[in-house]
Amino acid sequence: MSGNSLNFSKKQNNSSCLRFTPNYRFAAITRSLTSGTSSSQSPSSASPVSKVSNICHPPAQANAHIPFQVKLKDQKKDTRSVLELYQQGEIKNLKQLFNPYMALTKPNLTFLIMLSSICSYTLAPGSADVSKFVFLTIGTLLASGAANAINMGREPNFDSQMVRTSARPVVTGLVKPHEAFKFAAITGTLGCSILYLGVNPIVAALGATNIVLYSWLYTSLKRKSILNTWVGAIVGAIPPLMGWATCSSLADPGAWCLALLLYAWQFPHFNTLSHNIKDEYKRAGYVMTAFVNPKLNARVALRYSLLMFPICFAMVYYGVCDSYFVFDSSILNAWMSYTSFKFWLQQRHNYSSKVLQSGGPSTNDINMANVWAKKTFWSSIWHLPIVMILAMLHKKGQWDRFFGDPNQEELKP
Repeated sequence: MSGNSLNFSKKQNNSSCLRFTPNYRFAAITRSLTSGTSSSQSPSSASPVSKVSNICHPPAQANAHIPFQVKLKDQKKDTRSVLELYQQGEIKNLKQLFNPYMALTKPNLTFLIMLSSICSYTLAPGSADVSKFVFLTIGTLLASGAANAINMGREPNFDSQMVRTSARPVVTGLVKPHEAFKFAAITGTLGCSILYLGVNPIVAALGATNIVLYSWLYTSLKRKSILNTWVGAIVGAIPPLMGWATCSSLADPGAWCLALLLYAWQFPHFNTLSHNIKDEYKRAGYVMTAFVNPKLNARVALRYSLLMFPICFAMVYYGVCDSYFVFDSSILNAWMSYTSFKFWLQQRHNYSSKVLQSGGPSTNDINMANVWAKKTFWSSIWHLPIVMILAMLHKKGQWDRFFGDPNQEELKP
Protein backbone atom coordinates (compact mmCIF):
# COMPACT_ATOMS: atom_id res chain seq x y z
CA MET A 1 0.00 0.00 0.00
CA SER A 2 1.43 3.36 -0.98
CA GLY A 3 2.22 5.91 1.68
CA ASN A 4 0.01 8.57 0.18
CA SER A 5 -3.09 6.36 0.34
CA LEU A 6 -3.45 6.63 4.12
CA ASN A 7 -2.31 9.50 6.31
CA PHE A 8 -1.98 9.01 10.04
CA SER A 9 -2.65 11.98 12.27
CA LYS A 10 -3.25 12.76 15.93
CA LYS A 11 -6.41 14.29 17.25
CA GLN A 12 -6.21 16.88 19.99
CA ASN A 13 -7.06 14.23 22.60
CA ASN A 14 -4.02 12.21 21.43
CA SER A 15 -6.18 9.30 20.22
CA SER A 16 -4.94 7.81 16.95
CA CYS A 17 -7.15 7.99 13.89
CA LEU A 18 -7.02 7.39 10.17
CA ARG A 19 -7.52 10.08 7.59
CA PHE A 20 -8.77 8.70 4.32
CA THR A 21 -8.18 9.94 0.85
CA PRO A 22 -11.29 9.77 -1.39
CA ASN A 23 -10.10 6.51 -2.97
CA TYR A 24 -10.49 4.72 0.35
CA ARG A 25 -13.70 6.28 1.61
CA PHE A 26 -15.66 3.48 -0.07
CA ALA A 27 -13.93 0.88 2.05
CA ALA A 28 -15.05 2.44 5.32
CA ILE A 29 -18.60 2.64 4.00
CA THR A 30 -18.51 -0.99 2.91
CA ARG A 31 -17.13 -2.01 6.28
CA SER A 32 -19.85 -0.17 8.18
CA LEU A 33 -22.59 -1.64 5.99
CA THR A 34 -21.40 -5.22 6.21
CA SER A 35 -20.33 -5.07 9.88
CA GLY A 36 -17.27 -7.02 8.91
CA THR A 37 -15.35 -6.68 12.18
CA SER A 38 -15.69 -9.46 14.69
CA SER A 39 -17.76 -8.76 17.75
CA SER A 40 -15.15 -10.49 19.89
CA GLN A 41 -12.57 -7.79 19.18
CA SER A 42 -13.23 -4.38 20.65
CA PRO A 43 -12.27 -1.32 18.62
CA SER A 44 -10.00 -0.13 21.38
CA SER A 45 -7.94 -3.32 21.29
CA ALA A 46 -7.33 -3.20 17.54
CA SER A 47 -4.08 -1.69 16.38
CA PRO A 48 -3.98 0.88 13.55
CA VAL A 49 -2.37 -1.74 11.32
CA SER A 50 -5.17 -4.23 11.93
CA LYS A 51 -7.72 -1.49 11.23
CA VAL A 52 -6.12 -0.81 7.87
CA SER A 53 -6.08 -4.52 7.10
CA ASN A 54 -9.76 -4.91 7.96
CA ILE A 55 -10.73 -1.92 5.84
CA CYS A 56 -8.76 -2.91 2.77
CA HIS A 57 -9.66 -6.60 2.99
CA PRO A 58 -13.37 -6.85 3.88
CA PRO A 59 -14.60 -10.33 4.85
CA ALA A 60 -17.05 -12.44 2.87
CA GLN A 61 -20.54 -11.02 3.15
CA ALA A 62 -23.77 -11.04 1.13
CA ASN A 63 -25.22 -7.61 0.47
CA ALA A 64 -28.96 -7.06 0.65
CA HIS A 65 -28.93 -4.21 -1.86
CA ILE A 66 -27.71 -6.51 -4.64
CA PRO A 67 -30.47 -8.71 -6.16
CA PHE A 68 -28.31 -11.84 -5.93
CA GLN A 69 -25.85 -13.34 -3.47
CA VAL A 70 -22.30 -12.01 -3.62
CA LYS A 71 -19.56 -13.70 -1.64
CA LEU A 72 -16.43 -11.67 -1.21
CA LYS A 73 -13.08 -13.38 -1.10
CA ASP A 74 -10.24 -12.31 1.14
CA GLN A 75 -7.93 -10.01 -0.75
CA LYS A 76 -4.61 -11.58 -1.72
CA LYS A 77 -1.86 -10.40 0.64
CA ASP A 78 1.02 -11.75 -1.47
CA THR A 79 1.86 -9.26 -4.20
CA ARG A 80 2.88 -12.01 -6.60
CA SER A 81 0.41 -13.31 -9.17
CA VAL A 82 -0.45 -16.99 -9.52
CA LEU A 83 1.65 -17.14 -12.69
CA GLU A 84 4.69 -15.83 -10.83
CA LEU A 85 4.09 -18.27 -7.99
CA TYR A 86 3.78 -21.13 -10.49
CA GLN A 87 6.98 -20.12 -12.27
CA GLN A 88 8.78 -20.02 -8.92
CA GLY A 89 7.53 -23.49 -8.03
CA GLU A 90 5.33 -22.41 -5.12
CA ILE A 91 2.18 -23.53 -6.94
CA LYS A 92 2.28 -27.04 -8.32
CA ASN A 93 -1.44 -27.57 -8.80
CA LEU A 94 -2.46 -26.50 -12.30
CA LYS A 95 -6.02 -25.90 -11.08
CA GLN A 96 -4.78 -23.08 -8.84
CA LEU A 97 -3.11 -21.52 -11.87
CA PHE A 98 -6.04 -22.13 -14.20
CA ASN A 99 -8.95 -20.86 -12.05
CA PRO A 100 -7.97 -17.14 -11.93
CA TYR A 101 -7.54 -17.07 -15.70
CA MET A 102 -10.88 -18.79 -16.14
CA ALA A 103 -12.41 -16.08 -13.93
CA LEU A 104 -10.96 -13.44 -16.28
CA THR A 105 -13.34 -14.65 -19.00
CA LYS A 106 -16.46 -14.01 -16.84
CA PRO A 107 -17.65 -17.61 -17.38
CA ASN A 108 -21.36 -16.97 -16.81
CA LEU A 109 -21.48 -14.07 -19.25
CA THR A 110 -19.34 -15.91 -21.80
CA PHE A 111 -21.56 -18.98 -21.54
CA LEU A 112 -24.67 -16.85 -22.16
CA ILE A 113 -23.04 -15.25 -25.21
CA MET A 114 -22.10 -18.67 -26.56
CA LEU A 115 -25.67 -19.93 -26.04
CA SER A 116 -27.15 -16.96 -27.89
CA SER A 117 -24.96 -17.67 -30.92
CA ILE A 118 -25.84 -21.38 -30.81
CA CYS A 119 -29.57 -20.65 -30.58
CA SER A 120 -29.34 -18.30 -33.53
CA TYR A 121 -27.44 -20.94 -35.51
CA THR A 122 -30.16 -23.47 -34.68
CA LEU A 123 -32.92 -21.09 -35.80
CA ALA A 124 -31.24 -20.13 -39.08
CA PRO A 125 -32.67 -21.87 -42.18
CA GLY A 126 -29.33 -23.14 -43.52
CA SER A 127 -28.19 -26.74 -43.48
CA ALA A 128 -26.45 -28.21 -40.45
CA ASP A 129 -22.66 -28.62 -40.37
CA VAL A 130 -21.19 -30.26 -37.29
CA SER A 131 -17.67 -28.92 -37.83
CA LYS A 132 -18.87 -25.33 -38.23
CA PHE A 133 -21.03 -25.70 -35.15
CA VAL A 134 -18.02 -26.83 -33.09
CA PHE A 135 -15.77 -24.08 -34.46
CA LEU A 136 -18.49 -21.46 -33.83
CA THR A 137 -18.82 -22.60 -30.22
CA ILE A 138 -15.09 -22.64 -29.48
CA GLY A 139 -14.33 -19.43 -31.36
CA THR A 140 -17.16 -17.52 -29.67
CA LEU A 141 -16.05 -18.68 -26.21
CA LEU A 142 -12.45 -17.60 -26.83
CA ALA A 143 -13.37 -14.23 -28.38
CA SER A 144 -15.79 -13.40 -25.57
CA GLY A 145 -13.24 -14.45 -22.96
CA ALA A 146 -10.63 -12.18 -24.53
CA ALA A 147 -12.94 -9.15 -24.43
CA ASN A 148 -13.78 -9.77 -20.78
CA ALA A 149 -10.11 -10.23 -19.84
CA ILE A 150 -9.19 -6.88 -21.40
CA ASN A 151 -12.10 -5.26 -19.57
CA MET A 152 -10.88 -6.59 -16.22
CA GLY A 153 -7.29 -5.62 -16.96
CA ARG A 154 -8.34 -2.02 -17.58
CA GLU A 155 -10.52 -1.54 -14.50
CA PRO A 156 -8.92 -2.98 -11.33
CA ASN A 157 -8.87 0.40 -9.54
CA PHE A 158 -12.55 0.92 -10.26
CA ASP A 159 -13.68 -2.68 -9.70
CA SER A 160 -12.02 -2.65 -6.28
CA GLN A 161 -14.55 -0.04 -5.14
CA MET A 162 -17.60 -2.22 -5.82
CA VAL A 163 -18.68 -5.21 -3.76
CA ARG A 164 -19.90 -7.03 -6.87
CA THR A 165 -16.50 -6.85 -8.58
CA SER A 166 -14.05 -6.64 -5.68
CA ALA A 167 -13.14 -10.34 -5.86
CA ARG A 168 -12.10 -10.30 -9.52
CA PRO A 169 -8.63 -11.78 -10.11
CA VAL A 170 -6.96 -8.56 -11.27
CA VAL A 171 -8.36 -6.69 -8.25
CA THR A 172 -7.10 -9.29 -5.79
CA GLY A 173 -3.70 -9.52 -7.45
CA LEU A 174 -4.05 -13.12 -8.59
CA VAL A 175 -3.49 -11.85 -12.13
CA LYS A 176 -1.55 -8.71 -13.04
CA PRO A 177 -3.06 -6.36 -15.67
CA HIS A 178 -0.30 -7.06 -18.19
CA GLU A 179 -0.86 -10.80 -17.70
CA ALA A 180 -4.57 -10.31 -18.38
CA PHE A 181 -3.74 -8.46 -21.60
CA LYS A 182 -1.37 -11.22 -22.73
CA PHE A 183 -4.01 -13.82 -21.97
CA ALA A 184 -6.57 -11.81 -23.96
CA ALA A 185 -4.17 -11.46 -26.91
CA ILE A 186 -3.69 -15.22 -27.06
CA THR A 187 -7.35 -16.18 -26.64
CA GLY A 188 -8.61 -13.40 -28.89
CA THR A 189 -6.21 -14.24 -31.71
CA LEU A 190 -6.93 -17.95 -31.39
CA GLY A 191 -10.70 -17.39 -31.24
CA CYS A 192 -10.86 -15.12 -34.29
CA SER A 193 -8.54 -17.46 -36.22
CA ILE A 194 -10.81 -20.41 -35.47
CA LEU A 195 -13.85 -18.42 -36.59
CA TYR A 196 -12.07 -17.32 -39.77
CA LEU A 197 -10.68 -20.71 -40.78
CA GLY A 198 -13.39 -22.95 -39.35
CA VAL A 199 -16.52 -20.91 -40.03
CA ASN A 200 -16.19 -17.94 -42.41
CA PRO A 201 -14.64 -14.44 -42.58
CA ILE A 202 -17.93 -12.68 -41.77
CA VAL A 203 -18.29 -14.46 -38.44
CA ALA A 204 -14.62 -13.81 -37.64
CA ALA A 205 -15.06 -10.11 -38.40
CA LEU A 206 -18.10 -9.92 -36.14
CA GLY A 207 -16.17 -11.63 -33.35
CA ALA A 208 -13.23 -9.23 -33.69
CA THR A 209 -15.60 -6.25 -33.81
CA ASN A 210 -17.21 -7.35 -30.58
CA ILE A 211 -13.85 -7.57 -28.83
CA VAL A 212 -13.07 -3.98 -29.81
CA LEU A 213 -16.55 -2.67 -28.97
CA TYR A 214 -16.60 -4.24 -25.51
CA SER A 215 -13.00 -3.88 -24.37
CA TRP A 216 -12.38 -0.42 -25.80
CA LEU A 217 -15.52 1.60 -26.58
CA TYR A 218 -17.90 0.23 -23.93
CA THR A 219 -15.25 0.05 -21.19
CA SER A 220 -14.13 3.62 -21.91
CA LEU A 221 -17.67 5.02 -22.05
CA LYS A 222 -18.59 3.57 -18.66
CA ARG A 223 -16.83 6.50 -16.97
CA LYS A 224 -17.92 9.16 -19.46
CA SER A 225 -21.53 8.78 -20.61
CA ILE A 226 -24.75 6.88 -19.97
CA LEU A 227 -24.53 5.85 -23.63
CA ASN A 228 -22.30 3.01 -22.44
CA THR A 229 -25.45 0.95 -21.80
CA TRP A 230 -26.59 1.31 -25.40
CA VAL A 231 -23.14 0.36 -26.69
CA GLY A 232 -23.09 -2.63 -24.35
CA ALA A 233 -26.45 -3.71 -25.74
CA ILE A 234 -24.99 -3.69 -29.26
CA VAL A 235 -22.22 -5.97 -28.01
CA GLY A 236 -24.85 -8.40 -26.75
CA ALA A 237 -26.73 -8.29 -30.05
CA ILE A 238 -23.76 -9.36 -32.20
CA PRO A 239 -23.43 -13.04 -31.11
CA PRO A 240 -26.86 -13.94 -32.63
CA LEU A 241 -25.63 -12.45 -35.90
CA MET A 242 -22.52 -14.63 -35.64
CA GLY A 243 -24.63 -17.75 -35.19
CA TRP A 244 -26.92 -16.88 -38.09
CA ALA A 245 -24.05 -15.94 -40.42
CA THR A 246 -22.46 -19.35 -39.82
CA CYS A 247 -24.94 -21.03 -42.16
CA SER A 248 -27.20 -18.32 -43.62
CA SER A 249 -27.14 -14.81 -45.03
CA LEU A 250 -27.32 -11.73 -42.83
CA ALA A 251 -29.67 -10.26 -45.43
CA ASP A 252 -32.37 -12.47 -43.92
CA PRO A 253 -34.62 -10.38 -41.61
CA GLY A 254 -34.71 -13.27 -39.14
CA ALA A 255 -31.09 -12.61 -38.18
CA TRP A 256 -31.88 -9.04 -37.21
CA CYS A 257 -35.00 -10.08 -35.29
CA LEU A 258 -32.84 -12.26 -33.05
CA ALA A 259 -30.21 -9.54 -32.71
CA LEU A 260 -32.91 -7.03 -31.76
CA LEU A 261 -34.33 -9.47 -29.22
CA LEU A 262 -30.95 -9.71 -27.45
CA TYR A 263 -30.45 -5.95 -27.76
CA ALA A 264 -33.80 -5.06 -26.19
CA TRP A 265 -33.57 -7.66 -23.42
CA GLN A 266 -30.44 -6.10 -21.94
CA PHE A 267 -32.16 -2.87 -20.87
CA PRO A 268 -34.71 -4.28 -18.39
CA HIS A 269 -32.00 -6.67 -17.21
CA PHE A 270 -29.15 -4.23 -16.68
CA ASN A 271 -31.14 -1.12 -15.76
CA THR A 272 -32.78 -2.90 -12.85
CA LEU A 273 -29.52 -4.52 -11.78
CA SER A 274 -27.73 -1.17 -11.77
CA HIS A 275 -30.61 0.46 -9.85
CA ASN A 276 -29.86 -1.55 -6.73
CA ILE A 277 -26.12 -0.86 -6.82
CA LYS A 278 -26.23 2.66 -8.23
CA ASP A 279 -24.37 4.10 -5.24
CA GLU A 280 -21.49 1.70 -5.81
CA TYR A 281 -21.35 2.61 -9.49
CA LYS A 282 -21.29 6.29 -8.58
CA ARG A 283 -18.57 5.79 -5.98
CA ALA A 284 -16.45 3.83 -8.45
CA GLY A 285 -16.71 6.59 -11.05
CA TYR A 286 -19.02 4.84 -13.51
CA VAL A 287 -21.64 7.00 -15.22
CA MET A 288 -24.89 5.04 -15.15
CA THR A 289 -28.44 6.06 -15.96
CA ALA A 290 -29.59 4.58 -12.65
CA PHE A 291 -28.24 7.55 -10.68
CA VAL A 292 -27.81 10.18 -13.41
CA ASN A 293 -31.50 10.03 -14.38
CA PRO A 294 -33.51 7.47 -12.33
CA LYS A 295 -36.77 8.22 -14.17
CA LEU A 296 -35.12 7.62 -17.55
CA ASN A 297 -33.57 4.43 -16.23
CA ALA A 298 -36.99 3.00 -15.37
CA ARG A 299 -38.61 4.35 -18.53
CA VAL A 300 -35.99 2.72 -20.76
CA ALA A 301 -36.45 -0.61 -18.95
CA LEU A 302 -40.20 -0.45 -19.60
CA ARG A 303 -39.80 0.71 -23.20
CA TYR A 304 -37.62 -2.22 -24.21
CA SER A 305 -39.72 -4.71 -22.24
CA LEU A 306 -42.72 -3.67 -24.33
CA LEU A 307 -40.61 -3.90 -27.49
CA MET A 308 -40.38 -7.66 -26.92
CA PHE A 309 -43.96 -8.07 -28.18
CA PRO A 310 -43.42 -6.77 -31.75
CA ILE A 311 -40.00 -8.46 -31.93
CA CYS A 312 -41.50 -11.87 -31.20
CA PHE A 313 -44.31 -11.16 -33.65
CA ALA A 314 -41.72 -10.26 -36.30
CA MET A 315 -39.97 -13.60 -35.73
CA VAL A 316 -43.23 -15.27 -36.77
CA TYR A 317 -43.90 -12.82 -39.60
CA TYR A 318 -40.48 -13.43 -41.17
CA GLY A 319 -40.72 -17.20 -40.86
CA VAL A 320 -38.28 -17.85 -38.05
CA CYS A 321 -40.95 -19.41 -35.80
CA ASP A 322 -44.45 -20.78 -36.25
CA SER A 323 -47.56 -18.87 -35.20
CA TYR A 324 -47.83 -20.52 -31.78
CA PHE A 325 -44.67 -18.72 -30.69
CA VAL A 326 -46.63 -15.46 -30.51
CA PHE A 327 -48.86 -16.83 -27.75
CA ASP A 328 -46.13 -18.59 -25.76
CA SER A 329 -43.71 -15.68 -25.84
CA SER A 330 -46.44 -13.17 -24.99
CA ILE A 331 -46.87 -14.75 -21.55
CA LEU A 332 -43.21 -14.14 -20.72
CA ASN A 333 -43.21 -10.71 -22.34
CA ALA A 334 -46.27 -9.71 -20.32
CA TRP A 335 -44.61 -10.86 -17.09
CA MET A 336 -41.47 -8.78 -17.64
CA SER A 337 -43.47 -5.82 -18.96
CA TYR A 338 -45.69 -5.84 -15.87
CA THR A 339 -42.79 -5.73 -13.41
CA SER A 340 -41.07 -3.08 -15.54
CA PHE A 341 -44.26 -1.03 -15.59
CA LYS A 342 -44.57 -1.17 -11.78
CA PHE A 343 -40.91 -0.17 -11.46
CA TRP A 344 -41.40 2.76 -13.83
CA LEU A 345 -44.64 3.82 -12.11
CA GLN A 346 -42.93 3.88 -8.72
CA GLN A 347 -39.93 5.83 -10.01
CA ARG A 348 -42.18 8.33 -11.78
CA HIS A 349 -43.86 8.97 -8.44
CA ASN A 350 -40.59 9.06 -6.48
CA TYR A 351 -39.06 11.69 -8.75
CA SER A 352 -42.15 13.73 -9.56
CA SER A 353 -41.96 17.48 -8.98
CA LYS A 354 -44.48 17.27 -6.14
CA VAL A 355 -42.48 14.64 -4.23
CA LEU A 356 -39.14 16.36 -4.80
CA GLN A 357 -40.51 19.72 -3.63
CA SER A 358 -41.81 18.09 -0.45
CA GLY A 359 -38.40 16.72 0.47
CA GLY A 360 -37.98 13.69 -1.75
CA PRO A 361 -39.37 10.15 -1.74
CA SER A 362 -40.09 8.43 1.55
CA THR A 363 -38.24 5.35 2.74
CA ASN A 364 -41.26 3.23 1.83
CA ASP A 365 -41.33 4.66 -1.70
CA ILE A 366 -37.63 3.95 -2.16
CA ASN A 367 -38.06 0.41 -0.85
CA MET A 368 -40.95 -0.23 -3.23
CA ALA A 369 -38.82 0.89 -6.18
CA ASN A 370 -36.10 -1.50 -5.04
CA VAL A 371 -38.60 -4.34 -4.79
CA TRP A 372 -39.92 -3.84 -8.31
CA ALA A 373 -36.40 -3.44 -9.67
CA LYS A 374 -35.44 -6.81 -8.19
CA LYS A 375 -38.60 -8.44 -9.54
CA THR A 376 -37.87 -7.09 -13.01
CA PHE A 377 -34.28 -8.26 -12.78
CA TRP A 378 -35.31 -11.80 -11.89
CA SER A 379 -38.02 -11.87 -14.53
CA SER A 380 -35.36 -10.97 -17.11
CA ILE A 381 -33.13 -13.78 -15.83
CA TRP A 382 -35.86 -16.30 -16.64
CA HIS A 383 -37.23 -14.50 -19.67
CA LEU A 384 -34.35 -14.82 -22.12
CA PRO A 385 -33.49 -18.53 -21.84
CA ILE A 386 -37.15 -19.57 -21.89
CA VAL A 387 -37.95 -17.38 -24.90
CA MET A 388 -34.95 -18.79 -26.78
CA ILE A 389 -35.97 -22.36 -25.94
CA LEU A 390 -39.52 -21.64 -27.07
CA ALA A 391 -38.21 -20.14 -30.31
CA MET A 392 -36.24 -23.31 -31.05
CA LEU A 393 -39.26 -25.49 -30.22
CA HIS A 394 -41.44 -23.35 -32.49
CA LYS A 395 -38.91 -23.10 -35.30
CA LYS A 396 -40.68 -22.88 -38.65
CA GLY A 397 -40.86 -26.38 -40.11
CA GLN A 398 -39.40 -27.96 -36.97
CA TRP A 399 -42.15 -30.56 -36.75
CA ASP A 400 -42.68 -31.11 -40.48
CA ARG A 401 -40.47 -34.19 -40.38
CA PHE A 402 -43.11 -35.77 -38.15
CA PHE A 403 -46.34 -34.23 -39.39
CA GLY A 404 -45.50 -32.59 -42.73
CA ASP A 405 -44.40 -33.56 -46.22
CA PRO A 406 -41.75 -36.33 -45.99
CA ASN A 407 -40.15 -35.05 -49.21
CA GLN A 408 -39.49 -31.61 -47.74
CA GLU A 409 -35.82 -30.77 -47.23
CA GLU A 410 -34.72 -31.70 -43.73
CA LEU A 411 -34.01 -28.84 -41.41
CA LYS A 412 -31.40 -28.96 -38.71
CA PRO A 413 -32.70 -29.52 -35.18
